Amino acid sequence: MSAYECLIFDADGTLFDFDRSEKIALEKTCLQFNLPYHEATHLDIYKTINTAIWQEREENRITAEALKPERFRRFLTAIDSKADPRTMSSYYLQSLSEMHFLLDGAWELVAQLRKTFRLALVTNGLSSVQHPRFRNSGLYQFFEAFVVSEDIGIAKPDPEILQYTFEKMGITKKNSAMIIGDNLSSDIQAGLNFGIDSCWYNPSQKANTGKIRPTFEIKSFTELQKIID
Repeated sequence: MSAYECLIFDADGTLFDFDRSEKIALEKTCLQFNLPYHEATHLDIYKTINTAIWQEREENRITAEALKPERFRRFLTAIDSKADPRTMSSYYLQSLSEMHFLLDGAWELVAQLRKTFRLALVTNGLSSVQHPRFRNSGLYQFFEAFVVSEDIGIAKPDPEILQYTFEKMGITKKNSAMIIGDNLSSDIQAGLNFGIDSCWYNPSQKANTGKIRPTFEIKSFTELQKIID
């Protein structure tokens, strides 16, 4: 019998294929605003800016509300465009909210785990994007709690977002839960900060050269099953 009662999943990059959604939404947005779009150039510029600004969000150096137009202001500056970042951000977020691609095997994994474990989804994503994506993905039925950082004003790796999740689910024992995610600085660090086990989902087998050490590391959903059985 597993030592865990509750499994806390990250969303994007762990269960959802965010890279695919992001790529499609950005192209649609650029075309909508008559901006020249070359995937090899523009997607890379945007992803670099987006990664940096979400790091600022994790460190509480920018709010979720301010993040929305600011990343497009930086993007438009980088490509030398005079388009309006607020309007562009709104269109992009609407496009992104309509995309709910799952990683291969994610639906089957969650459907199976739900038979044995209590499941929660905790994401640093934006409310207007994450709620419709989650509802339309088919995963909603399997999760007892769905926590979006913008809804409560707390983002991973702040341990309070996991405390909130525990309270929402009525869980008291930290050794009964594990957080699973693809991001060391948000998902795994949140687990460390809160004092629960963590599992780094690392399908591309990136090198971990920093000081953040997960309890487990996996490259496939099959390996997760072995850990929790």
